[in-house]
Amino acid sequence: MAVNNKDDFLKHRIEQEEKHFATGDPKNPLASILTVEVNTTELCNRTCVFCPRHDPKVYPNRNLHMTVKGATVIADQLRSIAFKGKVSLSGFGENLLNPEFKRIVSTFKQRLPKATVECNTNGDRLTKEVIDDLFLRHLDFLYINLYDGPEQIDHFEPMLVDIDRSKVKYRAHYNEEDYGLFINNRSGTIDWLNIDEEDITKLQGKRCHYPFYKMFVDWNGDVLFCSNDWGKEHVVGNLLQEDIRNVWLGKEMRKIRKRLAKGDRTHSPCDKCSVNGTLFGEKSFNIIQDYESSNNR
Repeated sequence: MAVNNKDDFLKHRIEQEEKHFATGDPKNPLASILTVEVNTTELCNRTCVFCPRHDPKVYPNRNLHMTVKGATVIADQLRSIAFKGKVSLSGFGENLLNPEFKRIVSTFKQRLPKATVECNTNGDRLTKEVIDDLFLRHLDFLYINLYDGPEQIDHFEPMLVDIDRSKVKYRAHYNEEDYGLFINNRSGTIDWLNIDEEDITKLQGKRCHYPFYKMFVDWNGDVLFCSNDWGKEHVVGNLLQEDIRNVWLGKEMRKIRKRLAKGDRTHSPCDKCSVNGTLFGEKSFNIIQDYESSNNR
């Protein structure tokens, strides 16, 4: 099975974005939500060099998990706005370390049958039984991140017998030169990578689409303004306590979007972030901008 490099995966994401907006209502500001990224756990069994967890003083492991009850509330919030986009079970930890993870997959699929539910994993806890169970629960995509090398494929291939291979992708993260990641400094929480200050300052004046198309939901229901905010500086609401409409279209997000729409990255943590922010989300950006303009906000 082929390994997806960064360009392959970008193409895949662009195709998903086009499919999402093919049937959406451009007048509905909630249709701007292309992806809801969900952090199901604060545990990870790896300390990759491109991750803040590489230094436990920067991002320590914590035995904290999203519950099935919490996932149910979040899924029901998304159902209330007829969400048909992508639920990406990814975030800041390793999904399979959450003891309720398989039930969380079921929860999102049962309540959001028209949404795409994806799982990212480092694969260390995968077995054939786990994979079979996830797809029996109607998981749409399984992304296995290869951090050690292509030889890992030989370990995973026997687990994928009888699985629809269009639903599984290997992502190459083991050789920066040949495959590479769009490595970033996780909004300034990482200072040990070869990211020059110039790479950050040259982004000043360039807008960022992240808060226009992606909602990031933490294990406890907190909504961060951006999935790159590993320092969790800006919590803009909580889906276990507030209506999703008030969070996504609320005052805090509006302030942040207003700045980033003008390319103003001078506020923390954007002032320390090395992410381009315009690879996706232009249609979402336009939907929100039109909504704000029509409401004279």
